[in-house]
Amino acid sequence: MTFLRDLKIAARSLARARGLSLTVIATLALGIGANAAIFSVVRGVLLKPLVNRDESRLIYIRQSAQGIGTDNAAFSVPEIVDLKERIKTVSAFGDFSQIGFTMIGLGDARTIRAGVVSGSYFEVMGLKPVIGRLIDARDDGKDAPGVAVLTYRFWTESLKSDPAVLGKVIRLGTRSATIIGVLEPSVPYPAETELIANVVTSPHHMSATMVQGRVHRMTELFGRLAPGQTLDSARAELKAVHASIVSQHPESYPNRANFGIDARLLRDQITARAQTVLWVLLAASTLIFVIACSNVANLVLARTVRRESELSVRAALGAGTGALRRLLLAESLVLCGTGALLGGLIARPMVAVLARYASRFSVRALDLTVDFSLVWVGVALALVAAFILAFVPRLPVSVPTASSTGGVRITGATNRRLRVFATVQIAACFLLLAGAGCC
Repeated sequence: MTFLRDLKIAARSLARARGLSLTVIATLALGIGANAAIFSVVRGVLLKPLVNRDESRLIYIRQSAQGIGTDNAAFSVPEIVDLKERIKTVSAFGDFSQIGFTMIGLGDARTIRAGVVSGSYFEVMGLKPVIGRLIDARDDGKDAPGVAVLTYRFWTESLKSDPAVLGKVIRLGTRSATIIGVLEPSVPYPAETELIANVVTSPHHMSATMVQGRVHRMTELFGRLAPGQTLDSARAELKAVHASIVSQHPESYPNRANFGIDARLLRDQITARAQTVLWVLLAASTLIFVIACSNVANLVLARTVRRESELSVRAALGAGTGALRRLLLAESLVLCGTGALLGGLIARPMVAVLARYASRFSVRALDLTVDFSLVWVGVALALVAAFILAFVPRLPVSVPTASSTGGVRITGATNRRLRVFATVQIAACFLLLAGAGCC
């Protein structure tokens, strides 16, 4: 009950110092909220494992033509057939072509973003269905019936997670397809899609141009490393086989285009463009948080210094050291606790803003939410800061004598502590400025 009374007194005291209170609370709230949001994005994009089974063996294979400025030239069907026949370090290949369909049968007719895949795609990617089944080997071949799998986002947002969608027949362009399953939540790479269908649903994919045209490159290629094989061994074999293919078909690979091939782990491919941006943001936000905390410490300690006369009077009237410490602790807890609470509340909208920005660099930023374990870390740090701010100031033991100017004397110990926080703040500012200059 005594401490509860101290909290009420602290709240009334801080209400009289509105400017300082609002500054400290806003500073802590923005610092905790921003850092929790950025940590959530970094963890969700760069650190969180993929849902794909055995992701350490899942690779993305890329053909490039640097001579004509093409970083990703994709693959044609004949090129994929050649690689499948000759590569031994990769146990299975999965192919994905992005396409647009006019869909009829699920609400109003509309154009959707879709993918066309062979029967090996989902097995190679290591994904499973939420309901129904996924496209597999039985769905390959020109005589196979048209089938389609819905992505989880499309199923939940557009169809309200309706399980009755299984078995429905829809129209995709000029072909029909039966919905056979819903894909689990996963990274929509190489393109965000709403539906994935088998090859027979796309007349273009069944045409001679697609099947026989070596320069008709519109398919992304994925692979799963064979047991005991490494990414380096797969790269070496891919480069050797690709060089042989280029030499056998010089008409399809002009020298000026400088065709090449490479492979990297799918995880690295998905996050490559986002890594530098997000790590820099994280470092900057951490430094800004350090600066903010130093500002808060300076403000609170400066207020304590200005109140030395009041604290001395309290001590002279019989308030012990414990009572004075409780009073300072109550004020620090009110300030830091309110700031931490507001920081947790603003973290969610901050994540939404940062996720939209990060999605320009990585599809993993889609559908991110606040990682509340990181919010609780911020709250814990705020509470630790409250205890530090309560126990750092040196308490007076008697009524002070005013200086000749009528001011209050600042003790040497408190002055040294103020200088420590100021030094930390200046050092963090220099690091922040140096980092900005390097960028």
